[in-house]
Amino acid sequence: MRKRKYYLFGALVVTAVLFFLLGMGSNPGKGKADVATPVQTIVIKDEIGFSTAISEVAEALIDAVVHINVTGTVVQRGPDFGFPFGNDPFFRYFFGPPQQQEYEVPVQALGSGVIISKEGYIITNNHVVQNADTIEVVLNNGTKHEAKLIGTDPRTDLAVVKIKPTQEMKYARFGDSDQCKVGAWVIAIGSPRGLDSTVTAGIISAKNRTNIGVLGPTGYEDFIQTDAAINPGNSGGPLINLKGEVIGINALIVSASAGSEGLGFAIPSNMAKEISDSLIKHGKVVRGYLGVNIQDITPEMSKSLKLDKNFKGVIIADVVASGPAEQGGIEQGDIVIRYDGKRIETVAELRNSVAATDPGITVKITVLRDKKEREFSIRIGELEKAEEEARARSGSIILGLKVETVDTDTAKRLGLKKATGVIIIEVESGSAADRAGLQKGDIIFRVGNTPVDDPAQFNELIAQSSQEGRVMLLVRDAGSGRVGYLVVPLQ
Repeated sequence: MRKRKYYLFGALVVTAVLFFLLGMGSNPGKGKADVATPVQTIVIKDEIGFSTAISEVAEALIDAVVHINVTGTVVQRGPDFGFPFGNDPFFRYFFGPPQQQEYEVPVQALGSGVIISKEGYIITNNHVVQNADTIEVVLNNGTKHEAKLIGTDPRTDLAVVKIKPTQEMKYARFGDSDQCKVGAWVIAIGSPRGLDSTVTAGIISAKNRTNIGVLGPTGYEDFIQTDAAINPGNSGGPLINLKGEVIGINALIVSASAGSEGLGFAIPSNMAKEISDSLIKHGKVVRGYLGVNIQDITPEMSKSLKLDKNFKGVIIADVVASGPAEQGGIEQGDIVIRYDGKRIETVAELRNSVAATDPGITVKITVLRDKKEREFSIRIGELEKAEEEARARSGSIILGLKVETVDTDTAKRLGLKKATGVIIIEVESGSAADRAGLQKGDIIFRVGNTPVDDPAQFNELIAQSSQEGRVMLLVRDAGSGRVGYLVVPLQ
């Protein structure tokens, strides 16, 4: 009897445990920690439609894509070894190195483009047409047309050319590149390695790629990255979404082999449309100007400024005197967080936003100052005018060179009696200084008849002389050590 009671008690305990466990299973929120959940299952409803979309888009757009042939010349400089004894060491010892001579070198280039209007305007890359004497456009039907260069913009690597419109000509429409998504399918059409009307497909790998460095420090980079195969000759061709809209202009590849490695970059259509509209309307690009030097906020800077560790913004490193920002009340150390209502997180975003603003427009700029938000109304200036004014103030820019003061160590190394003059440390190719034969290491003692000892004084004297269209310099040649006067044309 006692055994039976034990058996009954044990059965009740087991039953209770089972009910408890079953209760936990039916309500997982009780008695256990949160667990990860699987990603949502995506169902493609129109698989057959998707499978034909690429071919349909390619067929619809291929007639709007053109092949571009360019012939032209570039000017190169080199020693004039045609002069008798010019390369003879004995001659060079007494008379110095041979004079620099300019040579015209023929060049040929090919690329792609896309027709963007019924008037026959075609957008392509600046690097395709930058040295053009003649431009030939070949349509998909094989007809050839002479094209006129409308304008170029090296800072975005875009250009516009125009052909006489024909009845059979087709043109493409721009889409909204801001709406394209990473992972979306895209199509590239162009003439890689001269193979006309080549279609490749891939996806958008990333957006807003900056700091690639191909456009230089003054370039405006905001690339769409794609793994659609892009090769030399695709430059200027369109990147197209499955709606048949141009969302980018293919510009470059990153490749060790000079072929496609799945790292292609396109200029976003919103930027391309803005630039092409300006080139068609003005023949140049008119950009806004704020008058600041800016930096991205790094995690280390955030910590020092006692900001959130994930904070993103742009700090004002310097304010240009009498520029739009200074006149509007912005100060050094302010952190820009919004421009015209748009959240700003990077230098590229602010630079591109300012550049896209028409000069004369007043915008609201929100900054953090002492951890408090402050809003300023800034009347945006014109970048080109600001740069022209800066050039007028800078003799180094007028001549196309950089100088620094001749210090005691330099004077001793060169065997000079005393440290005087300014020494050239860099000469811009094709500049007035370059054309005159000035070289790195040359020392300038006088501008006109005025002795010069520091870069600021040098810049001021050159700027004053620029009004006459030429400047006379007393120069010590770095190669021979000879000293003489040299007249440099500034036109």
